[in-house]
Amino acid sequence: MKFGKISISAFFHLILFSLVLVVFLKTTALPLQGEVDYLTEMGMVKANQMIDAPDFLLPDLEGNKRRLSDFQGKFVMLNFWATW
Repeated sequence: MKFGKISISAFFHLILFSLVLVVFLKTTALPLQGEVDYLTEMGMVKANQMIDAPDFLLPDLEGNKRRLSDFQGKFVMLNFWATW
């Protein structure tokens, strides 16, 4: 079966996103009893308090202005992709 450039690119991005998601979930979850805390092993210290990100304004794909505060309480994943 022959794949086009768009299909291969979409497949690559899906695999890359899946890997990033797995790493994110593995490193942010608190370790259960008997599990290894990989962040501590790497010398990272978890913050003892949550710090809010500064509010900013960016256009979405339709040109509408969106503020980070518009999504308060929701999971936000930013992807600054450069195509050069």
